[in-house]
Amino acid sequence: MKDKIIFFILLIGVITVFIFVQKNNKKSQPLYTAAEVVKTEATPIPTIATSFMDSPDGTKSLTLEEQNGSQSLFVSSLPDGQRVEIYKKQISNLIKLEIPYNTWSPDNVYIFLKEKEPSIENYFVFQSSGTLFLNNLPFVSIQELFGKDVPSYVIEDVTGWAGPNLLIVNTKAKDSEQKASFWFDVPSQSFIQLGTYFK
Repeated sequence: MKDKIIFFILLIGVITVFIFVQKNNKKSQPLYTAAEVVKTEATPIPTIATSFMDSPDGTKSLTLEEQNGSQSLFVSSLPDGQRVEIYKKQISNLIKLEIPYNTWSPDNVYIFLKEKEPSIENYFVFQSSGTLFLNNLPFVSIQELFGKDVPSYVIEDVTGWAGPNLLIVNTKAKDSEQKASFWFDVPSQSFIQLGTYFK
């Protein structure tokens, strides 16, 4: 009988200790865990559309970059790739600059670009150094000058360089089917009509 009482007391003691330990463990453990959620928004990578054309001798490269509604022109020296921005312009979906295949003058001094609009194409000449022309503009507008100097013809195309300073301008008469080619002399910003039409 004495053994049973001792066993019973020990059993009650063990159960009490067990319950006490369990209560303390539950107090030290959180009822729930929550990880802090940090929302991060990915920074959008800007889309850059790029076109380029190396000079015939491979010493320079012209790059046209389009980003966030603007186009920028850069001229790089090769092979080091050091580049200078020579022009920047806000654009629309309807009006954009393009690099023609023969954009470089033979001596790398000038570059010419085409600007497409829905109803007309414009042509611009830049100095590859980024130097301004005498009118303090970064470019010469062939279309604008031709309209003033030769009002009886309209430009159909500027095909490329005939010499270091000369661009070939193909035109058509406003009142007939007659076609004529001109040289555009960049330094003097003047037009010289040619006896032969360049196709």
